[in-house]
Amino acid sequence: MRISTYTLAASLVLGLASSAGAAVETREELVHQTTTSVDLLLTPETVICSHADYSANFLKVLIPELASITLLDHQNRDAGAPCVAAGECAPFGDHAPSDILDDADTDETVDITVRETRVDEIDHDAQTCTTSLRERVDLTIRGVPFAHERFASLGSRPYGDCVAIAGGDDTPPPSDDSGKADDLGAGEEAPGSAGCAAAGSGGSSALALLVLGMTVTALRRRRR
Repeated sequence: MRISTYTLAASLVLGLASSAGAAVETREELVHQTTTSVDLLLTPETVICSHADYSANFLKVLIPELASITLLDHQNRDAGAPCVAAGECAPFGDHAPSDILDDADTDETVDITVRETRVDEIDHDAQTCTTSLRERVDLTIRGVPFAHERFASLGSRPYGDCVAIAGGDDTPPPSDDSGKADDLGAGEEAPGSAGCAAAGSGGSSALALLVLGMTVTALRRRRR
């Protein structure tokens, strides 16, 4: 049976892409969680539609008390206080400050949950490991869910530590990227996460395309 040039080239590229993707593994572990009751002041100054740090206008609530119960900075640009966000504001979304504001009742007590998650990016081929912290804030205000998320790099650490902490052995476990992108339900672009993921994927794709071109050219020359 004769194998076509394009079938052979495609198989080679898919094999290279598969092996490159399997070498890097992401592991996530919840390391700390707290729930704190906080009294909120809900006024037109604290409940706003804002475009700052987002791709569109989102319903946000400024909560100064977040600064004392979180590790990372949850303040948007020029906001004046840490905040949480819900969905996109009308007319393009389903939310508006009127969903939260009540002139006769400006006080609300809510439970704020803060989760600290350790994220390890483990390269089994290079035997390296980089660690970051993801901090997520969740709460519900008058029936509307709000959230906010921040990332912080914790730098590199010994490869053996990352494997040992996960309870692994010398054999790399199957790759699982299911937790790499966390949907806030607020449309926030998480700093330092999407860019790195895109860079890694783009590098592998470029290599695959280069190999494909070289393979096709070589096989065409051989058939002449």
